[in-house]
Amino acid sequence: MIQEITQNKLSYAKILCESDPNINLVNDYLREGQLFAYFYHQIPVSFIVIQQVDNDTIEIKNLLTIDTYRGHGFARQLIQYIENRFQDIPRIIVATANSSMFNMSFYTKLGYHYCYKIDNYFIDNYPQEIYENGIQAIDLMYFEKNRYLFN
Repeated sequence: MIQEITQNKLSYAKILCESDPNINLVNDYLREGQLFAYFYHQIPVSFIVIQQVDNDTIEIKNLLTIDTYRGHGFARQLIQYIENRFQDIPRIIVATANSSMFNMSFYTKLGYHYCYKIDNYFIDNYPQEIYENGIQAIDLMYFEKNRYLFN
């Protein structure tokens, strides 16, 4: 079951730092955005934070499934829920690090297409170097699903 969490959103910041280690950024988008969770046996196991950019665009700011619950499709179901709930908004964007090969593949399989990147994002915004898959996270890669273009 998927529910929006409106009370005490900031209490989820620490767990969301597993996918975004900058606590200041996490707190900012939790304050400004909407937090949804997938509850499995009444336990929140997967989370998505979205923020409306403008009348035509929603951004997925964070997507995380607790490690022991990964591989069960909870994150995919959260994205599909957001796509359906906000079907009147034509464009959804999501960003991930250039080093996040799994994430890029995941979003592509869900119909998202690469659209642009922010050079040196992780160097400029994170105090410590981040590595995934032996690759340093340097650039922030944006993917989009635009219902006007891709349906």
